Amino acid sequence: MLAISLLAPGSRASAQAVPPPLDAPAGRLEYDGRSEFSHIRIRRSGHIRSMLFVRDGGEEVLESRIDLRRPHVLQFEYLRLFFATYLLQPQQQDVLIVGLGGGGMVHFLRRLDPAIRIDAVEIDPAVVALAGKYFDVHSEGTTRIVTADGLQYIAAAEKRYDAIYMDAFLKPSAATDSTGAPLALRTGEFYRQLQARLNPGGVVAFNLNPHADLENDIREIAAAFRQTYVLPLARGGGAVVLASPDQARIPPGELAARGRDLDRRHRSTVRFQELAARLQR
Repeated sequence: MLAISLLAPGSRASAQAVPPPLDAPAGRLEYDGRSEFSHIRIRRSGHIRSMLFVRDGGEEVLESRIDLRRPHVLQFEYLRLFFATYLLQPQQQDVLIVGLGGGGMVHFLRRLDPAIRIDAVEIDPAVVALAGKYFDVHSEGTTRIVTADGLQYIAAAEKRYDAIYMDAFLKPSAATDSTGAPLALRTGEFYRQLQARLNPGGVVAFNLNPHADLENDIREIAAAFRQTYVLPLARGGGAVVLASPDQARIPPGELAARGRDLDRRHRSTVRFQELAARLQR
């Protein structure tokens, strides 16, 4: 999930698919309801549908956005950066997504590789229901949607994954940071549990929204994993961090070669060669 105010500036996608800016009007209201965890709204403007969380002061915070004509086209820069994981682990057969939102990552992965096995864990049953009704994200085929606390799921899981995508946010509280990221998912113990759930060569991607302790969060991830790659967002101040328990760092030339091969193999709206160039910095 994104967790960004609609008043904040946005980023642009590739020339093939330019989503509306984050401060564009979210459109007419289709749903307004409350769950145990959040006050949620669904809005639609033309073919763009958005899931928003409403803060106590009434501010709408954009969590997910989908182009209903092309749901596989990722609408946010951080999501495109997430899939730099393929440069570290090009053969992803089993992946875990923690934090479902509107399911943009599910749609992308299904299009990228229809055979990939996806487990998506979401703590809020209302979000799961809304993702099904409004964003066409369901448990079907090789996709399994699980309603559970991500911390508890990872602690109890026996399955291992090639990539884990951490994108879980809640209403800000004493149990979260200022952006709504659960503090229990920012501990050394949790990072050890994540590594235990990885296959050899596996990687974890973290979505870190801008906040006062961002640099400290990055340092703690780097202390827990042997290899980390930090990709700052072009605008907005957040970052995506890729973390791996691998002993050796991948040389820039190898990253570039992997990017070229991935672009040839997948022909995706994500440009892997561009991501490889950013990882080399």
